[in-house]
Amino acid sequence: MDIPAKVYITCPSAELKKQPGTLIAVSANGYYEVHVQFGSNTHAMLLPITETALLNAEPVLTPPAGFELER
Repeated sequence: MDIPAKVYITCPSAELKKQPGTLIAVSANGYYEVHVQFGSNTHAMLLPITETALLNAEPVLTPPAGFELER
């Protein structure tokens, strides 16, 4: 995953569930630095790696046009 990356953030301790944000950094000290939009403001958050799930907003594989799976 490239940094910065658009992600969806789930972190129960921060009460975030599939919150869109931007991954800014991964710290060797055990946290993610993310930017999250609340209302019209963007906030920097430090979230513990052990309690946080990040889902890349960009899909890994996009089938080319006309691609069909043979069954």
